[in-house]
Amino acid sequence: MAFEKLDFLSEEKRRKTKKTFSEKIIALALIFVAFVIAFYFYERGEVSFLSRKEETAISKTIEVQIPIGDKEYKLSYRDAAASSFDIASFEENEDWSGDKEFDYATFYEGVSSLFITSNDGKKAITSLKKRFNIEDVLNFKFIVYLATDYASIEEFNLVFVSENVGYKFPISGLSQGWNLLVLSKEKFSTYTIENKEEGESEIGTDIREIVIELTSRPKTRSTVNLDTLWAEKEEDYLNDWNVDSDKFLSIRKEGGLLAVGMFGKRATLKKGSVKNGTFQAKLTPMKNGEFSLFFRGDYKSGYGYYLIVGGIDTNTWRINKYGLFEGKTQNLNLSKGKITSFEMEKDQPYWLKVEMKENRLIFYFSMNGIDFIKLSEVNDTSFPRGGIGIAASSEAMFFVDDLQFFQ
Repeated sequence: MAFEKLDFLSEEKRRKTKKTFSEKIIALALIFVAFVIAFYFYERGEVSFLSRKEETAISKTIEVQIPIGDKEYKLSYRDAAASSFDIASFEENEDWSGDKEFDYATFYEGVSSLFITSNDGKKAITSLKKRFNIEDVLNFKFIVYLATDYASIEEFNLVFVSENVGYKFPISGLSQGWNLLVLSKEKFSTYTIENKEEGESEIGTDIREIVIELTSRPKTRSTVNLDTLWAEKEEDYLNDWNVDSDKFLSIRKEGGLLAVGMFGKRATLKKGSVKNGTFQAKLTPMKNGEFSLFFRGDYKSGYGYYLIVGGIDTNTWRINKYGLFEGKTQNLNLSKGKITSFEMEKDQPYWLKVEMKENRLIFYFSMNGIDFIKLSEVNDTSFPRGGIGIAASSEAMFFVDDLQFFQ
């Protein structure tokens, strides 16, 4: 009887447990159905028993590029060279007089610069007899090296002297090291010089003399090196280019468009971006330093591909890509090599060319713009489209001309 009672109690317990479990399952199912129904009406906005969180729009900047539409595009600066002329190179072949010395250690172009020093507030003056006309000049460009603290300069002037008028430009804001100054003719002040000829009244633009004046502050010493001075009659050439610095490109008489790596690194043609096609240019090195074609690139960030040559007295070349790879900015080499039994020379033109065929990139070099040798071929998918142009190391200075693009 005891065993029968125990079995009865166990059976009763199982029934209660089963009933409780079933009730829990039913309750959970009802809660789930109620939640689904409530969420449905909440999403439709028909119930508001919860504080509804408004959706936040995620803004993403979408970048697009305008492609070059021309099947063939050519750009030359042979005609534009007439709109510029050199004024002074500050080399020994120029007859400078006054407080000056030639410096063969600190120079940017040529083999020397001219330096002048002022001590304890005493004005130092150097001058050169030189004849040229500034009537049609827009601005003057002047490469100057500041060796001392700018705060030690009381006054630094560039002066052009004609028969009856002096044109003075006070130079300010120099940084220590090399500076490229862009001096607008409109900002020159004028002063009258006593006429040597009776009746002369018109303001003369025929310059006869260049004068440089430097005055230090009391109890200080200031020194500047003067390297190159030239004039530009127009700036239309800048309409062709996107540049990372407005001082990177200039027009120079002897070679066309001048790129100075000390004052900029990259420029791309405003014409548009490219994916496929052939791009080439004539590049003439004027100073030691690497220079290159830049393609499928962005002139601001520098991201893109580079066909780089080593410059004067070298025979090296390499293909680089610069951009954001694996979460960090990197400059990666894709290929490199040498041209045997050859060295680049100063003032000699060379042609670089790249063929872009989807992911296939082919690179060429020429000494005459007609006969090209193949340097390398790579396959890369990093930059499918971008601008075309030029780039320079900080040491380089070179002329660029005869740019051509075909697609």
